[in-house]
Amino acid sequence: MSKKGVSAVSGNTSPLVGEKHSYHIAGWYPDTPVTEKDPSKVTWELFIKRSNGKFTTTNIKKKGTGDFTFGEKALGHTFRLEAYLYKPEGGGLIITPKRDKIPRISKVELFYVDNSRGDTFSFMEKLRARAYTVNLFDEEVVFTLWEDDAKGGGHHKSNTPIATQKTKVDHNGIAVTEFLLSKALMQKAMQGETDPKQVEFYVTVEYYKNKKHATDNVEVNNPFLQTANSQTKQPSPPSVPKAKGSPAEQKPKSKKEEKGIMESIADQFLELWDWSESKGTIKKEQPPTRQKPEGRSPTVVSEVPKQNGTCICKETKLYWGRYFTCQERKKIIEISNRLACKPDYLTSAMALETGGTFDPSIVNSLGYTGLIQIGSAAADDINRRKATNITAGKSGNLKNMSKLEQLTYVEYYLEPYKGKLNTLADFYLAILMPVDCGKGHIRNHVVFDKNLKLDYDDNGNVKKNTKWVRQKAYAQNPVFHKEGGNEDGKTYVWEIAGEIEKWYKKGESNKESFFSCQDAVKGKQEDAKTQRWHDPVDNPRSTKYNYSGNIKPSSGTYGWCRRKSDGSKKYHSGFDFFAIPGKDKVYACLKANVHEVRYSESAGWIVRVKVQNVKDLLEQEKKVNYKTQYSDELKGIDIKETDNVYFIYMHLDSTVVTVQDAINKKEVDAGTVLGYAGVSGSIASGGRAPHLHLEIATVLDAYGKGESVRTNPARFVKLNSYDTKDQDEAAKKIHTYKKK
Repeated sequence: MSKKGVSAVSGNTSPLVGEKHSYHIAGWYPDTPVTEKDPSKVTWELFIKRSNGKFTTTNIKKKGTGDFTFGEKALGHTFRLEAYLYKPEGGGLIITPKRDKIPRISKVELFYVDNSRGDTFSFMEKLRARAYTVNLFDEEVVFTLWEDDAKGGGHHKSNTPIATQKTKVDHNGIAVTEFLLSKALMQKAMQGETDPKQVEFYVTVEYYKNKKHATDNVEVNNPFLQTANSQTKQPSPPSVPKAKGSPAEQKPKSKKEEKGIMESIADQFLELWDWSESKGTIKKEQPPTRQKPEGRSPTVVSEVPKQNGTCICKETKLYWGRYFTCQERKKIIEISNRLACKPDYLTSAMALETGGTFDPSIVNSLGYTGLIQIGSAAADDINRRKATNITAGKSGNLKNMSKLEQLTYVEYYLEPYKGKLNTLADFYLAILMPVDCGKGHIRNHVVFDKNLKLDYDDNGNVKKNTKWVRQKAYAQNPVFHKEGGNEDGKTYVWEIAGEIEKWYKKGESNKESFFSCQDAVKGKQEDAKTQRWHDPVDNPRSTKYNYSGNIKPSSGTYGWCRRKSDGSKKYHSGFDFFAIPGKDKVYACLKANVHEVRYSESAGWIVRVKVQNVKDLLEQEKKVNYKTQYSDELKGIDIKETDNVYFIYMHLDSTVVTVQDAINKKEVDAGTVLGYAGVSGSIASGGRAPHLHLEIATVLDAYGKGESVRTNPARFVKLNSYDTKDQDEAAKKIHTYKKK
């Protein structure tokens, strides 16, 4: 059947962030009927390239228009833009957004407190304003909520500012603030209007920069209009000087400026660089929006479930959340509330310090230990302040703690820096170089310097002071050397900020997706709406090739699908899911307890977990309704709800769960990362079909017990097509494992 629809699109493949770009249909397939060549019926869909090299949808779709504006968050990502009449075809235009060197404000949008967009609000709720900017990370912008009840232009006593807020732009180029709309009601009362039905308002966001020369202050007072019969000429509205060459200079007056809504600018050296506005309405009869818990207030944390029973760890959408249990996520949120910082900062710092493993037992060569790499001096300081008895290093007790236990000492470590953890850079500096915490906004501040001249005591011994730390730490932290051939022996704040921002961005794609949280109202019963299953790998598929690199998808299935050298059948005790070694994550499929983590010379790294609720497994089987695909593939035994059921993962490249976790029978939720797929073990290393080998059995160690204790794992997994290019590419080389 010949293709119909859009065959090609055109447009800027390197758009500047913050600018609107239009993309166009460049061609139609020849067999497309003339009547269907209608641009208004074409769907434009944006796809993003993931870490596994695949493009998946961003869920941004537009019909009839190819206008797109890429935000600051798009930097560092590759996109594919498709236009189609019927469905995506995998083609399209590859787009890599570029940074705009000129700071600018792209737009401001209004939201309800549940983060849904809004334009009509209640007097009894908060308005959340969100500004999208370009090249303004860590800069301060000014939000103004002001009333616009007077018709027409010019000054009027009703056109008055209700509230002004200043806030900093985050690493995604977004600044957010909130306004209490009850202030508008109070303002109307002060004007003598005791029962207002409706108020029209604007929110304006502005960015100011320093000028070269001083000018007079702008007055606060709003000039009132003369009475209607007065012949006196109205004074011109006061205005803020606009920076030369700025975006503001190219724009017309804002509504705020037209109406004369001006605040006093105390600093005489400020010029308006850019602005944006959004309009809304407050109505008396409008019901207030119910706010979602945001993990900012300790009182919110103590009320863990909402009225509908949803756990706050699910509502918060914690960055890197999939690496933690519900209990651990809640503790992270509670700690962050007490420290007055974003919980995503804490998880991102732990990710950087542990290399993304979140292993509390990690000890580096210098003895720094655990989730934030606490050293001996820091441990001693905690002991002094908190009357504890913790020790770092290979012989210390910190490394023997669970994540939940160690988080207590993470909080103890960070407590002295409360009030300074306002930015991502400052948060990480509190861990890396505490003396510099609070200087995260000084991008060229030198943190480490190998050329510093050291101080010596009277005996000629080096003083181990701050200079000594700065000099020594330069060589110890090459990850922050970002200048390449221009490296000058110094580590700057901007280099450190860039590294922690990279981990922060990674964390967004590692939020927890499947929850089995505790409901504090109903005790320990699981929320019935919680998804209880997670596939063992992302995009689950059987292997297309066998060990030798021949196309034989049946060889990876469960049963007697393999052949010995004499042609007789050979039993395969599990199911092989295609996975790239060291890259693809391996997940717990159900809520379970870790029972074994060990290395076998033949099977490599093995993780065994015991399923807590077999009923969930049986429910998953009903959803999949798997039918065997090959003549020698076996269905396996039928699992009963009364059975003990173990999931056995083999050939892993590395494990996230530890031997200590197995000793403690650590609980893991569905979707918890257990490790990374690999080809470890003599039976997997050296082949051309890298995979995760998964067995499901009714005993912990099924070795030698054959079919009597095993079932086919494919009965519980919705398989995707195995005929993909990544499998073809993987089969072109031999995959070997070197024990770390």
